[in-house]
This record gives sequence, C-alpha cells and structure tokens, in this order.
Amino acid sequence: MKYYIKQKVFSLKDKFTIKDNSQKDVYQVKGKIMSLTNKLELLNMDGSQVLNSKKKLFRFLPLYHIYTNHGEELAEIKKKFSFKPKFDVRVGNQEYQVEGSFFAHSFQILKDDVEVASIIKKVFSFGDSYEIDILEENQTQLFLFIVIIIDQIIHENKNKQNNIDY
Repeated sequence: MKYYIKQKVFSLKDKFTIKDNSQKDVYQVKGKIMSLTNKLELLNMDGSQVLNSKKKLFRFLPLYHIYTNHGEELAEIKKKFSFKPKFDVRVGNQEYQVEGSFFAHSFQILKDDVEVASIIKKVFSFGDSYEIDILEENQTQLFLFIVIIIDQIIHENKNKQNNIDY
C-alpha cells in the first residue's frame, strides 16, 4: 500500500503529515523543540502516540532507538559508513537494510535481500515529500517512522557539512 509523507515547512519543530493512498490523513509526526536527542513522535490523528524515537548521543555515526507508546524498545536504526545512504535496522531478532541512491532521492527497505518497501523523495516540492510503497504491511507504522528518521539523519549530516570551516 502507498503512503505519502509531507513535511510542514513553516513550523518551529519538525512536523510531518502522513496520508494514505486515498489522500486521507492517517498519522502525524512531531519533533521536540530544542532536543539534543532529536526526539520524534509518530501520532495517530487523534494525537495519541504510536511510536517515539531518541538519538543516541556521542556517536560517530547516528544511532536511533525506536520505542512503543509503552516505552518498550521496538527497533534501532544505525547509519552505516558509506558514500550512499545505508542503514541497518534491527527489529527484535529480524534484520532489515535500508539502501539509498547516491543523491538520497530513493531508498529500498530490504529483508534477506528482498524488497519490503520502497521510498521515493519528490525532488520538486516545497519541503520534504516522500512516497512510500509498503509491501510488508505488518510493519507499516515502523517503516513510515523509519522514513522520517532517515530524513532527520540526512538533514543532520547536511547541516554538519555546511558548518565546516575550511
């Protein structure tokens, strides 16, 4: 099933809306203002929390932990050292890989080298906008949240590169 993620541009904190195939709002994502650990929340449209994440501090490569609304760790996502965006995702005893194109405009989520979701970033849009096609539907909420976390990691990396003095 396809979903569409759109970032709200004029907001002090990170804010995304997630729509289903019929363009109905199904989830929202909110970031915490001034958070060192870059806390994010996946919320139902009624505002109830589904998932949340925190970034592990003091690491060379980013590592995010994803938690259920009861505070139990569900997954972790680690950026791998690579010229193209690559991530390892652990969900319990299951392993997924996320591989992106060189310019980070398309991604695949793979399990045992089989695609379970594909992500396409819209190039010409105001704010970040993604289309995600999820084939393994029992992980829909997690995969949608992973897209947001990858977006955060890519923006963090770009901000670090822009702040380097030569």
